[in-house]
Amino acid sequence: MAEPKPRVRLPKSVVAGVPFTVKARITHPMHTGLRHGSDGELVPRQIINRFAVHYNGEVALSVDLQPAVSADPYIQFEMSVPESGLLEFGWIDDDGSVYSIRKEIDVG
Repeated sequence: MAEPKPRVRLPKSVVAGVPFTVKARITHPMHTGLRHGSDGELVPRQIINRFAVHYNGEVALSVDLQPAVSADPYIQFEMSVPESGLLEFGWIDDDGSVYSIRKEIDVG
């Protein structure tokens, strides 16, 4: 499997207190542990089981994901912020691997 690659899309600037759309996606196969590989053996379970967003160090969103989530999970949500700051996005895999990306949000 290629290294999972997180991607996040935010507006260039936002207005304080006004909701805006956040789009987050990570390339990941999301193996459920129920499929057989070409050798006939079960492919071990490997899913992103948690997604979290922190705004200036505080939890803004936390989601538990289940095996039924498709490959390359895409999450879209609305949020608002009172001031410019740092958004940190993290995806946690079954094996404990953490994939993250940081984005500055500019309140204009």
